[in-house]
Amino acid sequence: MHGQKRAEYKARLLHPDTRAKLGSKAQQWNHLSEELLKQRRRLFSSPPPLSDIDTQGKANEGDAPAAAPSPEVLLALTEKMLSVNPDPSHLWNIRREMLVYLIQTAPPSAINDADDDQEGVDNDSSAKPSILDIEVELKLTAHCLQRNPKSYSAWFHRKWALVYFMNGSTSQQEHWTNMKSILQSELELCVQFLQLDERNFHCWNFRRFVVGLLGSCGGSDVTTTSENDGEVNNDDDDEPTTTSAVDHFSGSWSAWMHQIEEEDKEVWMGPQISQNACRAVGMSTGSKDGSSDAIKSTTPLSKRELEKIVMNEWDFSTAKIQDNFSNGSAFHYRSKLLPLVLEFRSSGDSASSPSEVYEAIALARDEWDAILLDAIFTEPDDQTIWFYHRFIVTWAQRNMVVVDGADADAEVTDEFEGLLYDMVDSIQELIDVEKEDSFEGNTQDRHESKGAKCKWAYLGMHLVLSTLLEFKSNEVDDEDKIELCERAKECLDELMRIDPDRRERYQILESKLYS
Repeated sequence: MHGQKRAEYKARLLHPDTRAKLGSKAQQWNHLSEELLKQRRRLFSSPPPLSDIDTQGKANEGDAPAAAPSPEVLLALTEKMLSVNPDPSHLWNIRREMLVYLIQTAPPSAINDADDDQEGVDNDSSAKPSILDIEVELKLTAHCLQRNPKSYSAWFHRKWALVYFMNGSTSQQEHWTNMKSILQSELELCVQFLQLDERNFHCWNFRRFVVGLLGSCGGSDVTTTSENDGEVNNDDDDEPTTTSAVDHFSGSWSAWMHQIEEEDKEVWMGPQISQNACRAVGMSTGSKDGSSDAIKSTTPLSKRELEKIVMNEWDFSTAKIQDNFSNGSAFHYRSKLLPLVLEFRSSGDSASSPSEVYEAIALARDEWDAILLDAIFTEPDDQTIWFYHRFIVTWAQRNMVVVDGADADAEVTDEFEGLLYDMVDSIQELIDVEKEDSFEGNTQDRHESKGAKCKWAYLGMHLVLSTLLEFKSNEVDDEDKIELCERAKECLDELMRIDPDRRERYQILESKLYS
């Protein structure tokens, strides 16, 4: 438990009153577990007829069993147990099993009347559900997550419920409108959870999943065909779209990034619902990436709508990082969004064109000036910041590619070098300040275990200097190159004093400076 001393926590558990209460709860839990498994065995050993499933408690007098096994009883038991302890995955598995069983055994008339049920038509209360009651599952998982915000099983069940509901309606436009409203509410729920714990990576992962589903719901730009000339007309003249099936409801972003995704691009966000999981609950599959094939047809998102979704997430990650520079989940999300933001900034330029490379360096510059510079001076020993700094440097370096067989544009080269030299100057200033504040007297007595600071700053400095050396590899007998080698060696020598446990690693890095 966070914020509690182990001795005090154990002392409370050993108190007689506490032990008595825990023992009583354990007995109740064991009783419910036995009842749950017994009911499930009875249900699948001799499934009751459809007409008898809802006759619980109405058995004829003299019958041995008091009531026929009922999926509703199993659902009630799982809800009761999960509300107390949301972690056991087998309870969620049984719940999903019962939900699918009820839906698959529903009479055809209930399936045909599914849309009427959603619109508020008062039908027989004993009718079987033809689609998943999403509100019940969302309410249950929300309650469970309040008890344990880091429950893997509860978060997965919430994902599963959303995906199953998306595949469960025969309606079209109304279904997608309703689904988008639900997903927007899910994003608001993520905001609330992240206000309580901004580093809850379960919630960050779920937010990426919800955004993936939101993109898969399709756009609002409707394509029509003119009766006179057969030309395609769009509400958005700049971004024509065509109606097609979006067949990925696994949380993968690649399914709806078709307008900007190219063959040589990396996968933006992979699927979170596997092919086996989809098949296990009766959803059709066929995608190589493990996503499920949808039974709905949607209008693909326009590039304007794509940009709105991505930039909303970009701004959200910015706000969370500004709240806490140690938020590794927010930095990770930002690293995934960075290539997408570059796509929109480059305004449709071809890959590896000088203008796109320049935009990449400009974006790296913005990240350094707006995020990293403040972060490293605020928390110089927080490795989260330096990991993202390493990512930005290597990402910008990868974008410095050869264009049309010629070297990169001189303006782009100068911009990249300028960014690296600015990093060197700022990190050196940070090191000087920290050394002055932390080491008075014997400067040789430095060790990480004794409070020596700026280990990560030296690593960051070495990274930038090594990148500059690699960038200047074609320059021979350059005085700047020699100076860079000497400064990089000084960083490694200092790291050997501060962090002697990794001396051999630093020696290997030093040998590469002159190779």
